[in-house]
Amino acid sequence: MKTIAIIGSCDTKYREICYMRELIEAQGVKALVIDVATGPDPSKGYNVSREEVAESAGVSWQDMESKSKGEKISFMTEAVAGYVEKIYQERKVDGIVSAGGLQNTVMATAAMQRLPIGVPKVMATTVASGRKTFESIVADKDIVTIPSICDFTGLNLVTRQIIANACAACVGMVKNAGKPLEKGKKIVVGVTLMGITNVGACAAVDELERLGIEAIGFHTTGVGGAIMEKMAEDGLINGILDLTTHEITQEYFKGGFSYGEDAKYRLVKGVQKKVPLVISVGGLDFIDFCVGEFPERMDERVYMMHNANTAHIKLLPDEAEITTQRFVDRVNKIDYPVKLLIPTDGMRHNTRKGEELYYPEVDEIILGKIKNITNPNVEIITIPGNLDTKEWGIQAAHHMIDELKERGIIGEEVSYK
Repeated sequence: MKTIAIIGSCDTKYREICYMRELIEAQGVKALVIDVATGPDPSKGYNVSREEVAESAGVSWQDMESKSKGEKISFMTEAVAGYVEKIYQERKVDGIVSAGGLQNTVMATAAMQRLPIGVPKVMATTVASGRKTFESIVADKDIVTIPSICDFTGLNLVTRQIIANACAACVGMVKNAGKPLEKGKKIVVGVTLMGITNVGACAAVDELERLGIEAIGFHTTGVGGAIMEKMAEDGLINGILDLTTHEITQEYFKGGFSYGEDAKYRLVKGVQKKVPLVISVGGLDFIDFCVGEFPERMDERVYMMHNANTAHIKLLPDEAEITTQRFVDRVNKIDYPVKLLIPTDGMRHNTRKGEELYYPEVDEIILGKIKNITNPNVEIITIPGNLDTKEWGIQAAHHMIDELKERGIIGEEVSYK
């Protein structure tokens, strides 16, 4: 019988957890309730006590009782994550579900984030509403997030339905689909893109697929690039065509639409695994910010409204010096052969002469610094034209094919000529 773990505080949320257990077991799936309560009241209705969770992390719960609430939550967050990872590796659970407010969401999703992509994970939460972002909930994993609409203060006409939907979603995945990603026989290449490089990147994807390569597109708006890096680290990707490295620029500003904490892994995790790599400069020349959150010096800036809420803002020359150096520093640390592709007429759309983000001085600063990279492992290749064109993307795909051949990943039978 399949088993779904339910993570919850079996003191204050006992009624909700009992209801979740009933729903899951009524559908022919075993429920394993893991208690993560940190309060003074007794827990009930669990299969795994908080004491057992604490002991799995090498700590007696008695030693935790004198700690502050924050210290207990911090400890239990890490402890339950380790516990769930352990029982998953022991094949004791097939999916995980939870419902709750901030405290329970933090603890439950920390555990969910330890499980592989593809394993069913469902979180019904009060956090998924308002101006809060999903980053704290899903991180770089495929956690299905359901807004709770109201707080979980017992069972009522709203919480019953939200919880029922969450449980049904998890049961359905566990019964019919959910399993960890497995690398097939096909060669897989990750390709980074945004709307501003979509034409070129999609042309590259189409060309790779025409040549028998499975291509996965990653949207580099704060998390996509980091997910690609993690998949490369996990051996799920054979090569990276990193056309859109915009997140490295946005990282410097620590804000904006495409900012994400995990941008620090860009050109890092895949490099550490020495995954065949072709890099380019898509989006290194701009930042994106919402109205009301614009950076300073807007009176000096060239920008355009991407939509009613977000502006694409060209870097200023001094910013281009700093942000490009961050890119160069990472490239200079690469210790195996890679290719670096440079366009001659723009790093995204809307940057050619007469277009909204045309600012040749900034482009010259960025490309000038990149062309002076001294790392002997980096082969710098100039491709005429704008990166966001079909012709440019096809040529980029061919360089990826060349790199895979040079690294012995594919043979000469794969030919684009």
